[in-house]
Amino acid sequence: MLEQLFVDKGDSCLAKSRDVRDTEPLHSLKLMYLAKDYYVRAMLEDNVNVRYKGYANYKELQKESWDFGLSILGGDGSDNLSKGVGLCGPVVSGDSGGSDCNWVDNSIVKSEYMFDDIVGYDYIKEKFKVHMVYPMTRDMPFKINSPNTILMYGPPGCGKTFFVGALSNELPGGSVYYIDASNILSKYYGETSRNLGEIFSKVKENKNNVLFIDEIDALSMTRDSNDPVSNRTLSTLLTQIDGIDKSDINLIAATNRPDLIDSALLSRFNSMLYIGPPGEKEKKFIFELEMNKQLEGHIPVLVVADIVHYMCDKEASGLRYSGRDIRRIVTNVLELAAIDYVVNDSFCIDNKMFYQMIDEIVPSISPEGLEVYNTFMV
Repeated sequence: MLEQLFVDKGDSCLAKSRDVRDTEPLHSLKLMYLAKDYYVRAMLEDNVNVRYKGYANYKELQKESWDFGLSILGGDGSDNLSKGVGLCGPVVSGDSGGSDCNWVDNSIVKSEYMFDDIVGYDYIKEKFKVHMVYPMTRDMPFKINSPNTILMYGPPGCGKTFFVGALSNELPGGSVYYIDASNILSKYYGETSRNLGEIFSKVKENKNNVLFIDEIDALSMTRDSNDPVSNRTLSTLLTQIDGIDKSDINLIAATNRPDLIDSALLSRFNSMLYIGPPGEKEKKFIFELEMNKQLEGHIPVLVVADIVHYMCDKEASGLRYSGRDIRRIVTNVLELAAIDYVVNDSFCIDNKMFYQMIDEIVPSISPEGLEVYNTFMV
């Protein structure tokens, strides 16, 4: 299948990387970098199974490449990996999965950021505060329509899960529970419905809790399909969401493909929140965030505004950079700097390295992709 091509290429590069890891560590690191690029391309395919396979492989490889790079430099990376949330998603407390009896408790979102730490995105932050934070923290003379259900939609890698991570630190006495298709869907009859019921029951224990369902389109494809499992999962999801009104909890869902979600489920959301590509101010924030996170505050002398302007110039053709693209640019430059440090015993990062990487990485958001969201908003 043609859509599977990028996943297969990524798997091939990763296999070669593992084969030469002990004998040629630097070459192995380069192959891992190439494999990640293929997985990112797979995440942009229309086929939902290919997109999730690319995402799962990229997520696993990101940690593997980081640990391996640190092992080359003689570090264990434990401090770096415990810092909370990056732009591409929250960190949950433990490994979640349906096979673990404690997977619900292990799905609580943890982050080191709050809304005040985020530069730009003012409308998005205010929307969350009005619907979910202020009713819990202020004595309001009125109440926003209950249930509080928000659907975030927009291109992949633009920070939907990042905002939910920041929200987790704004809730008084409540927690954000994170789930996605990987820890809900099951091949066994009835287990998917049981998993959904389990997480909703846990969230309902505290009215200040928030349930965040990532990539909800995987759980709620339109009922035009003849798949009985998908239809049963959707019916269970609708029933649980209808019960939110009686328990007064909050629900946030995120999707890259709102056009694939069943219309009955869309009608359950009171608010639709578009998370689009970052503007110039947001690009600067994301760039500095990733540099601080990956270099632990030891930022080299860079003219960040010039790097951001260079990125914006590359968008003149209509292609747009996502937050994940910016993260890739930063990560790839640092990987090259790490290789140079090991080989030449020198550490140097300057604007030119970022210009070269920006030239190599094509923006992942196309005008055609944005048209999907423009049509949905209409």
